[in-house]
Amino acid sequence: MPRGPFVSVTRIVFLVVTAVFALLAGRELYASIKTASISIVAERLEHGETVTDDVEAKYAARTIDIVDRHYCRSDIVSAGVTLVLAQLDRQNVNVNYDAWAAAASRARHYLQHALSCMPTNSNFWLRLAAVQSVIAEDPLSVAEMMKRSVALAPHDESMILTRFYFWNDFTNATLSTAKAALNSDLVTMLKLGDRCRVNAAIREISPQLRPIFDRTWAGLGDGATARFRQRCSK
Repeated sequence: MPRGPFVSVTRIVFLVVTAVFALLAGRELYASIKTASISIVAERLEHGETVTDDVEAKYAARTIDIVDRHYCRSDIVSAGVTLVLAQLDRQNVNVNYDAWAAAASRARHYLQHALSCMPTNSNFWLRLAAVQSVIAEDPLSVAEMMKRSVALAPHDESMILTRFYFWNDFTNATLSTAKAALNSDLVTMLKLGDRCRVNAAIREISPQLRPIFDRTWAGLGDGATARFRQRCSK
């Protein structure tokens, strides 16, 4: 029985698949090269190394390429998040409003892209909520973002403690709108959290969060909260 046609079809399929994989590999390599400098600067920031304002601003501005080219690889997207948030943190709204507004707008735009790539990333939802709150704290939208962050990482202690930092800054309106999500974080933190880490986090509680926190504390009972009165070694 002739096998020529079968061999030809198999060879064609193999060549097509090989070409597709080569194309994809080439695109990934190109993306890595294009964003290498962004990743390097982001890694330095994450390790606490010194990065000058000019260098940070330069590479934070380049994150627009990640959005425009629709790069969705997790390492590339995460590096961009580090840069745009660090750039926003360096701005002072009272000193240079225009620079602060530009950095805030860039951070929001970039985080929206990051979430289009990774919609189940709890940290990105939290960061977008935080950025939105400093631009204009719309209680409904900020609360919705916080609810998603809580739903995606309800028992991750690091995420809960990070969220607590932002809960502490939100307005009464946002705290009220996100009441169920906030209560979930507080209860989990006080019931299951490491007492030393939690003690450090709750050392300063804002006036708007204080009554909510105190009600949660009282509701859990002394048996659940007594351990927080113990000293933590330095």
